[in-house]
Amino acid sequence: MVELADKTAEAAWKIRNLEDFDARLERAARRVDELTGRPEAALVIYEAALMKSGRPREEVAGLVDRFRETFEDEEEPLTIPRVSALMKVEGDEWFFGDRELRVLTGQLLGQFQHRVAQYNYLDERTVLRRWADSYDTRLFIRRRILDTEPVVGVTGAFDLELMQYLRVIAGGDTLVPTEGVARGLELLGLERTSDGYETLARAERVALHLELPAPVVGEMLEEFAREGFTGFPAPPGG
Repeated sequence: MVELADKTAEAAWKIRNLEDFDARLERAARRVDELTGRPEAALVIYEAALMKSGRPREEVAGLVDRFRETFEDEEEPLTIPRVSALMKVEGDEWFFGDRELRVLTGQLLGQFQHRVAQYNYLDERTVLRRWADSYDTRLFIRRRILDTEPVVGVTGAFDLELMQYLRVIAGGDTLVPTEGVARGLELLGLERTSDGYETLARAERVALHLELPAPVVGEMLEEFAREGFTGFPAPPGG
């Protein structure tokens, strides 16, 4: 454990001392802003459910945007109850023709509608963000329990990456443990692991050492992986 802590601290030092650190930080922060920019909790949940399709995020986001443009109304906001009602009567084209995605979306919306009802003094978006960062949610992720309350009810179809994607776009201080993140950590000198939970823990430790939001660090790691970047500075005494 001490050795891993040293490795994550060293990885953070390498990132912080890059000549182009500020530029990379700005790009990563901009991408996170794009990810977390939806004001409607219902559409955040809808987008996360659609990601189970395996389609590129741009395609998923495009369908969510089209849904908003079709149904937004100044007098009737796209609240969770309204979006749930719309999805019960609209066709499967809003789910790439996949009825299972329709069922999953309905389950998630229903579970979060229940959470909102428990905190009726908070708006839906705040409830969603608090869920993403709550102690209970972090604990259940750390214990590797996904389909158990109080994370997202009993929706077992949601795997770790989807859960983390929902937490990130909901505004949570976490990241998605993708292959790109794992590769970015490897390029920084950490031993490669295929365990998503371990990738998540390591990347979040790097974020803590950098004193940066975890989603921003996740985007930086993804960028290192895309570039195959190896030009990190050598730490003192390294």
